[in-house]
Amino acid sequence: MATRGKGIRSSAQDNFIGPNNVTGVTATDVGTSRAYNNGAITVSWTNPSAGNTPTGYYVYDGATLKATISHPTSTATITGLSSATSYTFTVKAYDSYGTASGASATATATTVPATPSAPTVSSVSQQSTDVVSWTAPATGGKAITAYYWTSSDGKSGSTASTSVNVSQEAGTAQTYNVYAVNANGSSGTSANSASFTSFSFSPFGFTPFGFTPFGFTPFGFTPFGFTPFGFTPLAWLG
Repeated sequence: MATRGKGIRSSAQDNFIGPNNVTGVTATDVGTSRAYNNGAITVSWTNPSAGNTPTGYYVYDGATLKATISHPTSTATITGLSSATSYTFTVKAYDSYGTASGASATATATTVPATPSAPTVSSVSQQSTDVVSWTAPATGGKAITAYYWTSSDGKSGSTASTSVNVSQEAGTAQTYNVYAVNANGSSGTSANSASFTSFSFSPFGFTPFGFTPFGFTPFGFTPFGFTPFGFTPLAWLG
């Protein structure tokens, strides 16, 4: 009698071996408007249709548990992922009797580009044209399609390259900033460049004859290095 009871208990325990596996796991990048190095991937799966009903699901990135989801939910969005990085997620069903082996899927997290560093500015030789340049930032996992620049005097524009020539008013000072765009959205805006004064010059590079008419002694000096006769002519008439 005791032996038969023990056998019945053993058989009953064999019925509680955990839920069946999930199936159809997919991992999809959520790149749009995600900040650089804050990528997100949505993991989805099909809940078991037979076996013990799961209590919930564990979502792993490698050996790291990233989310615990209650049944019957069949999706989880994992955030805080590094840009342009591939992840493999495994989903395991669990109940109070055990955890089923899971299925996995791989996706690459993408985001907007990193924020560019502040531009540098130089000039075209002998022209009032500012050459604004910057270093391409990390792409975030999708190609950068354009850069948008702005100057402190209100000029702005876009380019596919990492430099632009800006026609400016001679002798004026400006700063510049820039941001990058890819299919996911816009990066942060860079810090401003150092202030730069556009090239300026007088037609001859100097004041003709070294003097301003009527403002100085003609030719920039007193003839013979002294005042003739030791006095200023007509000064005594005053």
